[in-house]
Amino acid sequence: MSEPRLLPSPGDGIPEAIADAVRERTALEPVAGIVLGSGLSSAVDAVKGAAGEGAVEIPYGELPGFPPPTVAGHAGKLWIGEVGGRALAVFQGRVHFYEGHGMPVASLTARLSSQLGARTMVLTAATGGLDPSVPPGSLVVLRDHINLMGTNPLIGWRMPDGSPAFVDVPEVYEAGLAEAALASARTHAGGEVARHGIYVALSGPSFETPAETRMLHGLGGSVVGMSMVPEAVAATALGMRVLGLAFVTNAAGVSVSHEEVLQASKAASETIGRVLLDLVESF
Repeated sequence: MSEPRLLPSPGDGIPEAIADAVRERTALEPVAGIVLGSGLSSAVDAVKGAAGEGAVEIPYGELPGFPPPTVAGHAGKLWIGEVGGRALAVFQGRVHFYEGHGMPVASLTARLSSQLGARTMVLTAATGGLDPSVPPGSLVVLRDHINLMGTNPLIGWRMPDGSPAFVDVPEVYEAGLAEAALASARTHAGGEVARHGIYVALSGPSFETPAETRMLHGLGGSVVGMSMVPEAVAATALGMRVLGLAFVTNAAGVSVSHEEVLQASKAASETIGRVLLDLVESF
């Protein structure tokens, strides 16, 4: 019998309580948690279409301590089902730091996935393009990120012995998963619109100014958004493999509305759904 993993935690007990509620609805144990960002919730349709019987869908509001999202384009439901003999937990929408929640809640999808037994985390998001060579319509597979949200997702976390959660992050996004995702995306969406890149995370909710866009590109950023990093860092701290997929909805630094972001995101949902199906056996 293997010894239990000694994992860090903020100690709020929220994922444990939610996991208990989920287990009252299903006995499936997911191998991966998948988060669908703004306007990307319909990507779950491809997964549902390939699923076997016994899937469940639970509104976030029915999960104790899981705030329903307040952002348009986030369905606010957790779907758990089996695809190809492997159970997946698909979060249709996330909770954001800019909604006024602390980092422990902004990273809740990763924490709950780990609590349910998943060892892989797939994060998706609608983003603004910083690099002129990454035009709107591109799907960017992350190889790294820059955290400019003003805080670290692991502040306040403790190891079981009470020490701070010092976590090394030389490779948050696993190279093997990234390469497999890139190959799949190029098959389904075309090589010219799928590439590697670096995600820059800001706190939001305001979009970037032109000057900020130039600065972020100068720092090496390919795309910019307001999420993913809390979940990615938390997942890494919990020993999970992480895959990041960023869809470019618009060029950053120019006028854009959230409604325009949602419309552009719908075009990427089908491709992301197909990529997820291609990678199921790798989770």
